[in-house]
Amino acid sequence: PQQGAAFLNHSGSLRLGDLTLLSTWGSAIDGEVEQQSEAQLVLPYLAGTNTFQIGGQRYSFRRSCLFIPAARTRIRLHCTTCSGVIFSFPPETLLPVAHAIGGPGFDGLALQRALGQPAILNRGSDPRRDRCQRLLMEALNFAERTVETVGELNSMLRLDDLIRRLIVMLLVPDLFESGEADAAAAEPFVHASLVEWVLAHLHEPISLTDLEQRSHYSRRSLQFAFRQRYGCGPMQWLRRQRLAKARALLENPERRGASICDVALACGYLSQASFSRDFLHRYGERPSAVRRRSREAGRIALSSPPAP
Repeated sequence: PQQGAAFLNHSGSLRLGDLTLLSTWGSAIDGEVEQQSEAQLVLPYLAGTNTFQIGGQRYSFRRSCLFIPAARTRIRLHCTTCSGVIFSFPPETLLPVAHAIGGPGFDGLALQRALGQPAILNRGSDPRRDRCQRLLMEALNFAERTVETVGELNSMLRLDDLIRRLIVMLLVPDLFESGEADAAAAEPFVHASLVEWVLAHLHEPISLTDLEQRSHYSRRSLQFAFRQRYGCGPMQWLRRQRLAKARALLENPERRGASICDVALACGYLSQASFSRDFLHRYGERPSAVRRRSREAGRIALSSPPAP
């Protein structure tokens, strides 16, 4: 900052399991920080020059990301505009996610190498990284709006899994194509055991990585199998099953005393508003209309005389 000018900085953090998000915005910074034992991904928000000196090597970037491996060291930094998000995470948590995305034939050597050294993940030279960074920004904007609106993040969203997947593919863009040959040869069905497990756990958080790990399909193979069998992706299918269960509960005479919020919770929704929105989009009517029709049908049945 200019001499005599006030130094301003606004920051906030969010914890998603063992993943930490630190958002910061304010005056330019020229100083030194101590890197801890977790790996970090630095994602700038506004256009500005960011220079990090790590182990005698300088890394300058504007719109791209900087990956910093897990190592105790001091980092000299100069940022003309302090604006961005820093993701901190144990690096070993990315390995099972990468294996799930890549499928049984995935070789983790490329990811292990990427986790071992600082690197600028240049979005301008690789459209796959550009897409990942854009999706990461969209996820952060969504998280910010959700926290501002309801005060917390719905754990059913599994935003932590989405962020890890995007970080993995930023580090190893080839995972976008991983499993492509397997997908083309995949059987057009999904294992019955996977479907049974999902239907038994609709009330719990389920991530795309969970489905890949349980099916032993790569990302592409799982997408292919679900689209062949159900005409949609696995997460869209999961949402449909939750809504179908909710409709059945709303129409069930034995559950007429349960509130719509109770039904939403039983089907994996932590927000009645998001449940009602998805239900309306899926069925063309609100949950309250289904509940009202079910209650009216029950009253008619009770008032009707018994058959002779």
